[in-house]
Amino acid sequence: MLLMVILSVAVTCGLQLLFQVLGPFGVFLSPLLAFPIAYVSMRCGLVPALASLLIVIIFVTKTVGPMYGIAYVLQFGGASLVLPLLLRYGVGWFKALIVTLVLSATLLIAIAGIYTLKNDTTINAVVVDYVDSEVDVARQVYEKAELSTDQKNELFLVLDSTGVFFKQAYVGLSCVGLGVVMMATLVLLSMAARRHYIIQGVMFHELRLSEWLIWLLIVAGFSLMVDMAMVQRVALNMLTVLLPLYFLQGIAIVTFFLRKKAFSTASRVFVYMMILVINPLPLVVTAVGVFDMWFDFRKPRVKTT
Repeated sequence: MLLMVILSVAVTCGLQLLFQVLGPFGVFLSPLLAFPIAYVSMRCGLVPALASLLIVIIFVTKTVGPMYGIAYVLQFGGASLVLPLLLRYGVGWFKALIVTLVLSATLLIAIAGIYTLKNDTTINAVVVDYVDSEVDVARQVYEKAELSTDQKNELFLVLDSTGVFFKQAYVGLSCVGLGVVMMATLVLLSMAARRHYIIQGVMFHELRLSEWLIWLLIVAGFSLMVDMAMVQRVALNMLTVLLPLYFLQGIAIVTFFLRKKAFSTASRVFVYMMILVINPLPLVVTAVGVFDMWFDFRKPRVKTT
């Protein structure tokens, strides 16, 4: 047990240092940061995992700063402790993910509210200042790049529109960010399970979202056409959360057919990579997830001839 705690702390701290060195590219490492401690929780229980997390928090606080220590807990604490705790109690993986996501998002909003009250500001103002500063940094990088004026103007246009989107949908994007970390942790825990523990719940290729969510998606979509800023913002944040869920269901449908056709593991990985990289495949997969309510793509087809 002690060895696993030491290893989990060492790996997590190493990833955290690499995360800082890589700068903006470190975002690709963030989905991995919760796994070592979550694995300790699955194998050894809550207390050893909590000890590992506290050591990591102290390390982050000492090396980067107290604010980063708090940010680490908010971003990775749920996936490191709450998610494996629910899994150990036999809660299905999808329900455990949703419960952990709701609890983590609630805690994040509460801490953000306390911070803004203490500093006499608003969450929106903090987000706007942060996004503007990041956009300015990116502009400076693009200015120094050896690109033509037209190319720079196109990049600046994309950068400005992205900044506007982030300012409007920061609540939904925060939830998606937390969800990505938790989903990555679930996948890694599943791969590392062997015979040490069992993750309960529906098989991924059989994942099916509740039918009432589709009506929430439709309402959110039509609400974007309402000429009221607050309504549009709420609708945009709802879509930002719901569409990734339907993308996940679309991936589950793709996985169903890959299993049905007995594709090899390497072939499946290649297909998943193509879905993530090649535009507009993510939109197509999301659409498949949305229309599954009506077409039920995984339903056995009866041959008529």
